[in-house]
Amino acid sequence: MDKLLISNFAASLFALLNPLGVLPIFIGYSAGEKRIVQRWLALFVALTALVLLLVFFFAGSSLLKFFGISLDSFRIAGGILLLIIGIGIVKGDSSQAAKDLVAEDQQSDFREAQLVYRKIVIPLAMPLLVGPGVIANVVLYASEAEAKKDDALFAGLLVTIIVICFLVFVIFLSGRWLQKIVGDVGLNIVTRILGLLVAAIGVQFIITGLSNIIVSSIVPEILKIQ
Repeated sequence: MDKLLISNFAASLFALLNPLGVLPIFIGYSAGEKRIVQRWLALFVALTALVLLLVFFFAGSSLLKFFGISLDSFRIAGGILLLIIGIGIVKGDSSQAAKDLVAEDQQSDFREAQLVYRKIVIPLAMPLLVGPGVIANVVLYASEAEAKKDDALFAGLLVTIIVICFLVFVIFLSGRWLQKIVGDVGLNIVTRILGLLVAAIGVQFIITGLSNIIVSSIVPEILKIQ
C-alpha cells in the first residue's frame, strides 16, 4: 500500500472540499434553527457528501463516459450553478427561503432538519463541497489504485474518504460556537462575502472549462483546417 499516495489524497481531498470555507454558508442557512436541528443538518450534509464521493470513487469515470459528459463540461455546468447560487447568497434569498420552508411544518426537530436539508443540499453538498475539482480528484486516485491493482491502496483511499467526511461533520457541528463569536451582524457580513467568493469561483470554473475545451478541442480542429 502506497502510504504517500494516501496521505496526498487525504490532504488534497480536504483542501478541495474546504469545509472551513463552506462553514459560514452552512451557518447562514441554519442560523435560525435550534441546536439539535443544526446537528441533524450537519449529519445530513456530511452523509450526502460521503455518498456522492463514494459514487464517484467507484463509478465516476464510467458514469461520465456513459452520459458522454467530459469533465470540462461538468466543470462549466457546475460553474454556472455556483454563479447563480453565489448571487442568491449575496442577495440573501437562499437562507430566507430555507427558513420559510421550515415554517411550513413544525412537527419535530428531525422533520425541521429534513425540510431545511431539502432546500440546502444544493448548493452545500454539491457543488460547494463536492464540486468538479473534488470529483476529478477522487476519480483520478481511484483510477490510480485500479491501474496498480492494489486492493490495500483502494481500501486505504476508501477509508480516507470516510474519515474526511467525518471531519466535515465535526467542523459543521462547530457552527453554533462560531455563530456566538461573530454575532448575527458579523455572520451576515461573512455569509454575503462568501457568496461573492462562491460566485467568483463559479466564474473561474466556467473560464477554466471553456479554456480547456478551446485548447484541447477547438484549436486542434482549426489547425487541421489550416
